[in-house]
Amino acid sequence: MHSTRIAWLPALVGLMCGLTAGAGAAQTKSNSAPASTPSTVASDAPKARKPLPLPPPSSSSNVPQRAPFTGPSSSRPLPPPSGLAGVDIPDPLAAPGGEASLEESVQQLMSEAVVSTASKRSQRIADVPMTISWIPAEELEGTGQFTLCEAIQYFPGMECRRGAMRKAAVSARGLGSNYLSNRLLLLQDGRPLTDPWTGQFYADETTPLANLKQIEVIRGPGSSLYGSNAFSGVINMISRQPKDLMQDGRDWGADTRLLFGQDRTWRAQATAAGRGGPVEALISYYGFGSDGPQLLSDPTVGRVDTNEDSLVHQVSGRVNIKSVTLDANFTQGEIGRPGGHQISTVGNCGRCHYTPDDVEHVQNFNASAQIDQQVTDNLRLFAQAYTLYKRRQVVMENAFNEENPQTPLGKRRRIGGEARGLLSLGDLTVTFGGDYKNDLVNNPNVLPGLTLEDTTQDILGGFVDAEYRPTSQLVLSAGARYDKYMIPEKVWQARTDQISPRASVVFHARPELTFRANYGRAFRAPTLAELAINQQMYASTLIGNGNLRAETLDTVEASVDFWPFDRTVRLTGTGFYNLAKNFINQELLFGSTSQFKNVGDARVAGFEAEAAAQVAAINSSFDVSYQFLDARALAFENRPERPLDYAPQHRIYARGRTNFGKFAFAELYALYVGERFDPGFQMNSATGQLEQVKLPGYFTATARVGANITKGLTVSVLGSNLFNAKYEESHGFPAPPLSLFSEVKFQY
Repeated sequence: MHSTRIAWLPALVGLMCGLTAGAGAAQTKSNSAPASTPSTVASDAPKARKPLPLPPPSSSSNVPQRAPFTGPSSSRPLPPPSGLAGVDIPDPLAAPGGEASLEESVQQLMSEAVVSTASKRSQRIADVPMTISWIPAEELEGTGQFTLCEAIQYFPGMECRRGAMRKAAVSARGLGSNYLSNRLLLLQDGRPLTDPWTGQFYADETTPLANLKQIEVIRGPGSSLYGSNAFSGVINMISRQPKDLMQDGRDWGADTRLLFGQDRTWRAQATAAGRGGPVEALISYYGFGSDGPQLLSDPTVGRVDTNEDSLVHQVSGRVNIKSVTLDANFTQGEIGRPGGHQISTVGNCGRCHYTPDDVEHVQNFNASAQIDQQVTDNLRLFAQAYTLYKRRQVVMENAFNEENPQTPLGKRRRIGGEARGLLSLGDLTVTFGGDYKNDLVNNPNVLPGLTLEDTTQDILGGFVDAEYRPTSQLVLSAGARYDKYMIPEKVWQARTDQISPRASVVFHARPELTFRANYGRAFRAPTLAELAINQQMYASTLIGNGNLRAETLDTVEASVDFWPFDRTVRLTGTGFYNLAKNFINQELLFGSTSQFKNVGDARVAGFEAEAAAQVAAINSSFDVSYQFLDARALAFENRPERPLDYAPQHRIYARGRTNFGKFAFAELYALYVGERFDPGFQMNSATGQLEQVKLPGYFTATARVGANITKGLTVSVLGSNLFNAKYEESHGFPAPPLSLFSEVKFQY
């Protein structure tokens, strides 16, 4: 595998050189400038102006359909923190006479920032009733992480948990699950990327953070628009458009980046875009390779962990022809599956991996076609069709007999589509539509009596979401969705359809003070794997259950948003209460055999406090937040009430960024996670009883320091786990140690 990786490097370097050949060293400022403030403030700049009032209610015709591209340019500082999410505002330095101030620019961030995930229509972020984070791609890059799971844990309310066999779970507000992310919906440009078999998304190297413009994250129920899996939240990865690379009126543009670091790690991306007549197109390559950090090496017993390897390639493209968009990507990954060296017998197969040398081969193909058309002044129509193909082959050693390695092969196929309309009638805006998905899974490990043709599902959904503004200060909204499940009865005997409502109110008491309240119901239908799996994994056997009931979640939340100091600071407080019913988890039956079951209800009450600020005097921005969770699995059958798995009471997030003139910058991301319970159990030597594992708290930080060598050329150094903190992310699975990487990025 190493020789294969090395052979790729000359080709990658050649690709970089080819794209950048002939490019001038100078790069003028982008005409789609980031949402940020000027890199320097003239000494004779005017004093801060009074806060701008909120603009009058706007119809859909004058709200951008996509939030603006926020990549930094060398003549500006880094974007503000996502707590001060921005838009393509005018450059204050470019205003006539230099009259616009830094503070006025930040004021506009609040009143004009646009997101689209919360209601499937473009909304000012100030009017969105849900808790939503707007994360520019630049901030994700600043974390120095390679995967979505690793990067998003540095943003408020989000948790990432990694374990053996490359399993990674991303969850929100403590509502996770054992090594699965199937209670959080992952979208790419609005279409689902969840796995048709497990319902999870693989937040590892097979879902690279490549060619992104931004990520929008809903913390809270999203089923009223998106159906199942949008249980604790929604993550929507929004891709770059061709026009995002074409600057200063040019008909083409390109950027490249190349990273190297320890453990023979490399990452490369090259993207080019062009325009000809009504056609805009973009093509991109992403590659990642690493020997990995060798987490499970143990010199005391002579064990060397050689199974942390990754080798991933992705090719993607996009074509826009007026109102029609076509896009596709193909990903091929070969990743080692590092295993723990303990066997759990409580159904937690995230840790039952005993052999150290398994390898996973994955191929993903995604494609979609979209049309977005303004039909009349009041009606806009959108439709898309998409498909997902996935092939996953795992070469598993057998440590318990002398059989040859097993090579289970699983295939997934999804075909889906959506049509919706946006109707604007003065103060009333309505989004309505429906979608359809057909999933087919070819997996040989199913329960007796089932065939490969049985593991299929058709899901038909319809939704409506409305916003009404009786006054400029008051925003009322409500919505509901109906989902009809068509799964063979012998697969899901307890099949039920679902209705998911929501209602909310947003009140702008003053231009700098906003209150909001929201109620929502979400659900998660059991996945095909939870219903039908029958698989032996090393020393454990996991079987499905056709009598599972769908999980449901009722959430109430209230929030206040305050912008003091002429709105250069944002303070947000959010309280929430979640009641989840019919939680699905693995339960031990006998020996090492486990089955998926409804294991009772859970309650999560919590509070989130966030603060973000721009400090013009030192050309910096800061972001800090705190989350408190009281997460309990309620008493069920003969089991007493206990803390919910991996839901720490305390989490603290902190981010800072600064520019040193126009030529250098620094970013710091820090995270503290308090004590939490692992779903695994261990024997108490004193009592002889099995007890749930309690993991100690930890602190970790990452940083990026860089310099703008010339306009368009940036060199940076990335550091992860700067203080080399020693902690376990799950029982028996250590965190990666201090890691250092260097990266070169060129834009033209």
